[in-house]
Amino acid sequence: MSKQIRPLERNVVIFGDSGSGKSSVINAIAQTQLAKTSSSATGCTFAYQRHRVEISSQTFVLFDTAGLNEGTAGTVPAAKADENLKSLLHELMSPRSDGIGLLVYCVRSTRARRALIRNYNLFYSGICRKKVPIVVVVTGLENEPDMESWWGANEKEFKSRGMHFEDHACVTTLQQHSGISDVFTRRIEESSETLRNLVVKNCSDWVVDDSWFKQSFAAVRNMISDSGNSERSLPSTLIICDPSRNEEVEIAHCIRGTLKPYFVRIGGDNYQVHRVPTPDSSSSDAERRPEGDLLIYYARADELSAARQKFYAFCTSYRGNVVPVVVVVKGLDDRQAAHQWVEKHIMYDGAGRLFSTFAPAEELGYDSLKQQAEQELQDLIRQACLIRSERKVRGKQKRLARRNRLRGKSDILASL
Repeated sequence: MSKQIRPLERNVVIFGDSGSGKSSVINAIAQTQLAKTSSSATGCTFAYQRHRVEISSQTFVLFDTAGLNEGTAGTVPAAKADENLKSLLHELMSPRSDGIGLLVYCVRSTRARRALIRNYNLFYSGICRKKVPIVVVVTGLENEPDMESWWGANEKEFKSRGMHFEDHACVTTLQQHSGISDVFTRRIEESSETLRNLVVKNCSDWVVDDSWFKQSFAAVRNMISDSGNSERSLPSTLIICDPSRNEEVEIAHCIRGTLKPYFVRIGGDNYQVHRVPTPDSSSSDAERRPEGDLLIYYARADELSAARQKFYAFCTSYRGNVVPVVVVVKGLDDRQAAHQWVEKHIMYDGAGRLFSTFAPAEELGYDSLKQQAEQELQDLIRQACLIRSERKVRGKQKRLARRNRLRGKSDILASL
């Protein structure tokens, strides 16, 4: 008897502050009452719940998450939140799970926004390692003259706080009942369809494993201990591979480097940069490879031979399964063309979300186009780089110092 293939069930993790409408969003997507809802300011979701839904002949599992940010001030004590986090991570990497396909951040339009960036970093950077698309759902807009106009008026505030989203939905999560006006009925129906389309349009595939569990759990614990500080007070680490350059790599005008680690400042943030050679599958120096908070891989648009295999080798060597990756395609003139090239020539199953941009051919690119490409890459670096806690950075600095004392390379530390 042939083995029966289980249908793909992509996981959608829905998160947000208590009272932001997570459970109501799930009910609107499912078009039925699956999740318990509450108007209480402290919420009622004590632990995650799984809800399977069918949308456009596709199966999705919606995770209604616990209020991991509440601590002892809310309904989820710190110890219980810790237990919930472990359970959630184990569930997402269980044999019956198909990894994580999408993050949905629920935000109440009238809610104070102090915790916005903290929740964003906990789930997007800490748990999902910026490897999946993230969308935002703004709830409580039933009384707005035009629900969609809320985003136009408030999008800049999110970006100013360093929060970038693949897509958005401005909705109401009111429940239909007898006596409700026709205006609200239409808005409820429109919101349900908008949310269902949001999931189908943006859901991706990202396979998680044991290494992800360890990285994510440690990152979230450290973020919580550090009170969710999102400022990069110490340099994040960029790993750059450009197979077409033997001596140096350029990530922006006047930002060049060689194999030796160096430091740059981009958009007000400091970064430590490691330029690395194309990985050799026979190499056994994995323990000596630097750990990155962002991988940057350069590819030539006209070099298609073994392009996917080379990229896969790079990602495998530098933990691209749990570290975000930016692919810069040389020889193209716009970001959309770069995205299409990446999807066609180097994307592989389970890679998760890849950020992509372009670099014009040196002999053909105009100065204005090169400046545009440089700016887009710098913006992507700031957007895609993982948020690291103080504890992790300091521990990594100590290991780096110890390693360099042994190797007699104290000049690297002198630049810190």
